[in-house]
Amino acid sequence: MLKYIIYSCFFIIVSLSMASCEKVIDVKLNTSPNQVVIEGNINDQPGVQTITMSESVPYTTSNQYPPITGAQVLVTDESSRSWVFTETKPGTYTSSALQGQIGQQYTMKVISKDITYTAVSTIPTLVNLDSLSIKVITFGSEDFKAVEVHFKDPADRVNQYRWVMKINGVQIRVVYADNDRLSNGNDVVNVLFYSDDENEKLKAGDEVEVEMQCIDKPVFNYWFTLSQQSQNGPGGGVTPGNPPSNIDNKALGYFSAHTSQKMKVTVK
Repeated sequence: MLKYIIYSCFFIIVSLSMASCEKVIDVKLNTSPNQVVIEGNINDQPGVQTITMSESVPYTTSNQYPPITGAQVLVTDESSRSWVFTETKPGTYTSSALQGQIGQQYTMKVISKDITYTAVSTIPTLVNLDSLSIKVITFGSEDFKAVEVHFKDPADRVNQYRWVMKINGVQIRVVYADNDRLSNGNDVVNVLFYSDDENEKLKAGDEVEVEMQCIDKPVFNYWFTLSQQSQNGPGGGVTPGNPPSNIDNKALGYFSAHTSQKMKVTVK
């Protein structure tokens, strides 16, 4: 609500100042050529692994990202085993034969329009997700509910984490990423604050699912940078500063090999 009030006041002030101006200013926005966007995920659970490809769009264009079809997508591990990903719908390439292994390094190779894109990612050691809880936070005269993630961070290594939240089966757009720089070896309670574009809040009866991912450092750099820029997540729009990708040849996006644990909690 506070964020909404601030934005509203800012909008009113800007509108009044613009109305008082006599000269019309024509702002010319530079547009960038479309770039390849790759979002690849390999986890340690059985099931379908997915790599998507699309094209970015200029800042002034609506959020419709053309899928890139007809690409060749291959993932290999350090033991020279390989998995071919099949295009199951336009721009989406999947494999159900691959189940990632902890400690294993994976290389993604994508060939599209005679250009090759590669990336490397390693599945870190698993850190167990212990439990979820709901925390009530009072701000002024209002109460807000947030999800708390409980786990024990190992003291013998550096760890990076990403959390993906779904509310009533719908993934929210907020990006959560953190490391153990300030919590190494501790019992950690990480609060996942939530708000959306309509300032909706968690309410009684909502079912919340949280996926905890242990990620390597290049993937953490991508998600953490994105979390600092906006709450909109990845998806291909050309922004003033794209997060650092671990994919070569100037592709946007990421290739993440990670662990995956999921838990649910119902808001009361």
